[in-house]
Amino acid sequence: MMLAKRNVWLAVGVVSVLQAAALFWMIWERNQLIENGREIVLQVIPRDPRTLFQGDYVYLDYPISRVETPADAKPPRRNSELYVTLRKGADGTWEAVNAGATRPDRLGPDEVVLKGRVTYTSTASATTPALAGLKYGIETYFVPEGAGRDLEKLVGEKKLAVLVAVDEDGNAGIKGLVVDGKQVYEEPLF
Repeated sequence: MMLAKRNVWLAVGVVSVLQAAALFWMIWERNQLIENGREIVLQVIPRDPRTLFQGDYVYLDYPISRVETPADAKPPRRNSELYVTLRKGADGTWEAVNAGATRPDRLGPDEVVLKGRVTYTSTASATTPALAGLKYGIETYFVPEGAGRDLEKLVGEKKLAVLVAVDEDGNAGIKGLVVDGKQVYEEPLF
């Protein structure tokens, strides 16, 4: 009886340590992305979010959230990964130049790859290519209470951009918000 009780406590201890290690790993991995990822700036387009339960936040939509799929390829399936190559534009923001099911082997010095998850695809016609809707995990940003509406207004005026960190695998994380070229919010590491 005593041995069984000790085994139960040992099992509880092992599970607790594993859960703590998993939580630590998630925090460490996010911290590494924000600290060491390549910084890019993405232009934001307006979108109207509404929620009562998540507090003040800004829903961020990007021109790169809808990309043309390669004409010679089969359209990607929903929830599949799509790698989008971005190139830095003259204004300092990054724009999609290519998309494909595999990560490109080579990139130019002003290029970076984002890994997105397909949310929908449109059908192509003789005059229009198929489009894929994508999520990159950088679509919402929580802000101090009362700041959400002001930031939504800036999105509508096209004055808001997002500073994003991108790792070598194409994973992205929001590092901060940029208004008129100046960083106004910074994502806390913890």
